Amino acid sequence: MAESVAATDNPLALRVAELEAVVAEQEDRLSGMARIAANLGNSRDPERAMRAMVNEISTLLHADRTTIYELRRGEGVLRGLAVQDEHSLEVGIPVGVGIAGKVAARGKALNLKDAYRHPDFDPKYDKLTGYRTRSMLVVPMRNPKRQVIGVVQALNKREGYFTVEDEHLLTALATQAGITLEALHLQLRLNVSNTELRDLSRQLRQKVRELELLYDNEKAIAEAEDVDTLCDRVLRVAARVAQSQAAAIYLPDEGGYGPTYIRAPEGREHELETICHLGVGEGVLGKTAGRGEGFVLRDGDFETAGIPRVLGGDCGVKVDDAVTAPVMDGDRVIGAFALVNRRSNATRDDQADRRLAVLIAGQISRAVVRLAERRDAQVRDRMMTIGHMLSGVLHDLKGPMTIISGYAQLMSSTEDPEERDAMAASIRRQVAQFNDMTREVMAFARGERRVFARKVYLDKFVRSVTEALEPEFEDRGVEFVVDNRAKSTAWFDEAKMVRVVTNIARNARQALGDHGTFTWTLEDRPNGGTRFVLADDGPGIPSGIRPKLFEAFTTQGKEHGTGLGLAIVRRIVDDHGGCVGFDTEDGLGTTFTIDLPGPEPRLESEGTA
Repeated sequence: MAESVAATDNPLALRVAELEAVVAEQEDRLSGMARIAANLGNSRDPERAMRAMVNEISTLLHADRTTIYELRRGEGVLRGLAVQDEHSLEVGIPVGVGIAGKVAARGKALNLKDAYRHPDFDPKYDKLTGYRTRSMLVVPMRNPKRQVIGVVQALNKREGYFTVEDEHLLTALATQAGITLEALHLQLRLNVSNTELRDLSRQLRQKVRELELLYDNEKAIAEAEDVDTLCDRVLRVAARVAQSQAAAIYLPDEGGYGPTYIRAPEGREHELETICHLGVGEGVLGKTAGRGEGFVLRDGDFETAGIPRVLGGDCGVKVDDAVTAPVMDGDRVIGAFALVNRRSNATRDDQADRRLAVLIAGQISRAVVRLAERRDAQVRDRMMTIGHMLSGVLHDLKGPMTIISGYAQLMSSTEDPEERDAMAASIRRQVAQFNDMTREVMAFARGERRVFARKVYLDKFVRSVTEALEPEFEDRGVEFVVDNRAKSTAWFDEAKMVRVVTNIARNARQALGDHGTFTWTLEDRPNGGTRFVLADDGPGIPSGIRPKLFEAFTTQGKEHGTGLGLAIVRRIVDDHGGCVGFDTEDGLGTTFTIDLPGPEPRLESEGTA
């Protein structure tokens, strides 16, 4: 008691005590601000940061309670963000209403010694809670752009009322809170934006893969020669790009049954399974084809749509989810396509997957229809080719058959053995030519290229050709002239060269009609070999077929023409190592020139021996 009285009586000691109290207060405030800064720096959640801050503010200001409100500009209200000793605050105060609302609207602090004496104070919260508000210190909370983004409110200083220093301190803390709050919201927006960017990037990559899939499918469609190859290529890529366990194509026939092509499940990625026992209406694929509509099936969708959880038939793939689309040819359903058991199913965009399935089904439809049309066209072309070939063979055989028939009739009316033998020999030659012509056409159709060149006596060769052709020319009133200027022998495949000369001669005879002259000239080539010059004085070759005259099935204006004759000529001459060409002029006729090489010296000596 004596020491206390002494300290009171000593002004210096009293002043020292006051300064120590002030220093201690400042130290507490600095420590508190440091703790607030640390908490704000470590926090990543706005509400958690503000809740930690209100307790520190109340301690620093010796306040009974502190509340932080955030301004929601779009709503025009202050929303309680944090309140001391409470985990949440749902109070909404309209801007401009009440003390906090006035501070938010005007952007100026209010320091009230007695809140009830201020006209804007609303005591209803006290009445509802039983709390008695006395002093209030309310300051605006600003962001770095000095915009008001909320309000910090301290209530009921424990001793006296809030001072100017308290106001300055709370303003500084509110500024710090505002900057931190804005930064945290920005960080959250950035996090959301980054998440959205990642999602968009993932979606973009998926779209690129899908475009590549559609491009690859178009290539597969263009290159595929049959349905099996097509389905193998399309399904292999589709299941991988669409990130599905399996993909399947169902193509029923007119009876409603048909093969189902499935890209095999995990572990057998390079195999294509084919299921043959699947009818329209069976399983996911059969229902899609039967109803002519696509489905997105998850969870209870199977039971709702009345679709079993299987692809159909004897397929062992269990279906947990599926996206399907019908394969359409116009208004006609020709099959179904399905993506089965998609990975990351929870995050998949069903509508995007449905669109992808529809696009792939459309590609499959075009490919299947194109393959069918190509197959039908090939069958038609093959039948037409066979028909043309048979027509030509039968037409070309008329000459030998006429000769055979004539000699057979003469043989029945003559008793001279020598004449009968000569006629029989002629018949045998015509039969041999008959066989050679047939073999030649079949060899041409099969693409065979064989010649058996040997020494040929030209007089005999010319008689053989003349015997076959003269009757045909005489019947039509066309003169057949042979001018043999060559030496007695040549070197070629006799049977095939008979075919060459007769093909060109018969073409000329048909072009000449019932008058004119065809001349066959045989000459020795200066450097060895033989030249055939076959000329007519007919109308000439039509200009439209001249560039492709030696191609198969090139013909114009001939009743029984097949277009094979000159193609066979070209092949035989090429096989001999020779060359064939023509000159023609409208109204003045056509000349074919054939140059055949001579034998190699070794072969010639062997033949002579």
